[in-house]
Amino acid sequence: MLLEGDWLTALRRQLPQQGQAMLVTVVRSQGQVPRETGARLALAEDWQADSLGGGWLEQQACSHARRLLAQPQVLRHCLCFQLGPAGEYCCAGKVWLLFEKLDRQDEPWLELAWQARREGRVLRRTLLLDSAAPVRCSWPAGSGEGVRWLAEPTVLQDDLAAPELTVVLCGAGHVGRAVSRLLGELPVRLIWLDNRPAMFPLACPEHVTTLLGGVELNRQLPADACWLVMTHSDLLDYCWIEQILQRADARFVGLLGSHSKLASFNLRLMGSLPLGRIASIRCPVGIAGIDSRQPAAVAIAVVAELLQLSGTPLPRPHSG
Repeated sequence: MLLEGDWLTALRRQLPQQGQAMLVTVVRSQGQVPRETGARLALAEDWQADSLGGGWLEQQACSHARRLLAQPQVLRHCLCFQLGPAGEYCCAGKVWLLFEKLDRQDEPWLELAWQARREGRVLRRTLLLDSAAPVRCSWPAGSGEGVRWLAEPTVLQDDLAAPELTVVLCGAGHVGRAVSRLLGELPVRLIWLDNRPAMFPLACPEHVTTLLGGVELNRQLPADACWLVMTHSDLLDYCWIEQILQRADARFVGLLGSHSKLASFNLRLMGSLPLGRIASIRCPVGIAGIDSRQPAAVAIAVVAELLQLSGTPLPRPHSG
């Protein structure tokens, strides 16, 4: 059974119930390979979450991991997989996978990883291979170093990366819900605002922070965020856009609407804000070429534009 959500979501839900699971991580690669270093999947006998790219590599990894699950004592270890014609790949490369058998002693670091994701931080795991010693965790400064060997082949440092984007989604209407569903499947820190508490779905994912917003925005909302404004009210849209621009710390400001709505907002904003900040509003938000106004289609266009920002810091709106 393929579970919804990523490896961390699945492990936090399944491990307390079942008592054991496997985590498989790409720790090194050479040549052309299906997934990047740091990609992971989690699995047990009857479920799997996340992916190493599918195909032969994933099948071999899952088979080996399930064999390890059946063994009473399993030490962490790495295996190298050679890609090529034998695995029905057109390209040739090598992938080194780390296999970890997890049990309830791993629940604390999983909770720390969850906390780090919600707060946009990096969690560093230090693992001793060929050992059952507990994982050591720390909080490194900066953006982390990914996966690297401290003393090959026995000590591995694994920095669980912070989400590349923090998104503040303003509005829980049809398009807002569709956007939240897409972002919920991506490594994004999502903060979702609406002034109508009944609009948030009952089954909102745990890693999504929902906040009830009034006309005045919460001043504690994070800097360097990508803001998407798509409420049920043009008046509320304007109030929130004005406050976002006054903060002068947004990475991206997207507004759902038309060119005429943007022109109207621009005229009103010119009396209180520098032109450089006003010009930073992206409206209509979303990549060009998708003409459908169905909520799901609009959401795809909006999220596609956000994904183009990943790993590419944007200049802050200037003050003049």
